[in-house]
Amino acid sequence: MSFKNIRGTYADPVVVKLACSKGIPCQNVQISDIHLTYNGKNGAATSICTNVKPTMIGQIFPPACGKIGV
Repeated sequence: MSFKNIRGTYADPVVVKLACSKGIPCQNVQISDIHLTYNGKNGAATSICTNVKPTMIGQIFPPACGKIGV
């Protein structure tokens, strides 16, 4: 699975959320050239990943999977 060349503005500060099963974690996930912003009052743009450790290529904003679930 791959996410490439994504740009945009979100209404929620969690701009990326990858949630995979603990029993069958996601594998071979690639994130490349992402620029997502949040312009609200609830902090900075962030991402959350659960049971996935993606490969990151190029510029990623916000840093992908800044909060990694186990």
